[in-house]
Amino acid sequence: MSKVVRLADFIDRERVQITAEWEAFARTLLPVAGEMTALALRDHVDEILTAIIHDLRSRQTESEQAEKSKGRGNAQHLGEMGKLHAALRIEDGFKLGQMVAEYRALRASVLRLWESIGTDPQGVTRFNESIDEALTEAVETFTKTTEHFREQSLGILSHDLRNPLAAIIMGSTLLISSDDLDDRKLRIATRMFSSANRMNRMVSDLLDLTRTRFGDRIPVVPTSIDLEPLCRQVIAELEGKRSTGDVRFTASGNLHGEWDSDRIAQVISNLVCNAIQHGDKGEPITVVATDHGEEIALEVHNGGATIPPNVLATIFEPMPRHEGNTRTESGLGLGLYIASQVVLSHGGTLQVTSTDAAGTTFTVQLPRHVPSDVAARLQPKHGA
Repeated sequence: MSKVVRLADFIDRERVQITAEWEAFARTLLPVAGEMTALALRDHVDEILTAIIHDLRSRQTESEQAEKSKGRGNAQHLGEMGKLHAALRIEDGFKLGQMVAEYRALRASVLRLWESIGTDPQGVTRFNESIDEALTEAVETFTKTTEHFREQSLGILSHDLRNPLAAIIMGSTLLISSDDLDDRKLRIATRMFSSANRMNRMVSDLLDLTRTRFGDRIPVVPTSIDLEPLCRQVIAELEGKRSTGDVRFTASGNLHGEWDSDRIAQVISNLVCNAIQHGDKGEPITVVATDHGEEIALEVHNGGATIPPNVLATIFEPMPRHEGNTRTESGLGLGLYIASQVVLSHGGTLQVTSTDAAGTTFTVQLPRHVPSDVAARLQPKHGA
């Protein structure tokens, strides 16, 4: 009669093969794993296997098994290994899905190697519970750490960077308004004021980027506004700051709605600036606002070279990587991304078409009121 092999003993015996398969899978998690050493890829897999083996060999009552099956186990060492593995994977730059995939691959490796023996069904059940327990602790640690980074990043951008910028802007404003500066000092003060304001816009863009990349929506505070005078005001301000060329605005119908005035002005400004930057200097830029009943449409059109299909596919991503991508006035290349996110926060859409015959047109569709389901998602998380 053949000896019954327990899964814990099998894992202990085959840990070299299991570890090698873990490392091989981890190496496929690109791009982050591309430059990592074998030791870094293996991370704490040996300790995780040791904790699993210990858990499988430990006596377990029926009540303890029932609690563990509900995710309320008490394998402290296994949980600590899961937490430690998550912390190191965050440092390495892994995403949550990649870390979860490691545990899925570990489970698959062990069970595939075990298939030819298959003499310990209870051990398989407990093994699955052990993997789930380690994974639960890892995910919880990953989530908490990410939330901490989020709050820390938002705090730095909201306060630590903006406070000294505000002091520079205030000081340079006072210098510019004084009467005792010669031309050279006035030019320096004016340059300080301009640079600090530019940096302030960059910080605002980074704050918006950070919010959205951590799963938040850009916050909006809708009030009753008329889109027509807002468009005219933004275009006039742009014409006063830079050479805009020929920007033509037309409006038709009822353009009243409940929107965040400052954020919609940001959308208009970003789209018009993009048209100025990339459009044909010899052709006018047209901005058209139209009443579409329950929605309004805002179109910004420019002539010039068409946008290639590969660029169109990623044009609303933050800082898309493509040939010819140039930074905008904000200095970060986030204008179209932020415009799309502001429109999304209003429950609308932003689309683009670009052809040789018709030129390039960005079209914003805005509901007159922010839908209730969208408004519910705009409630800021703690620390924002």
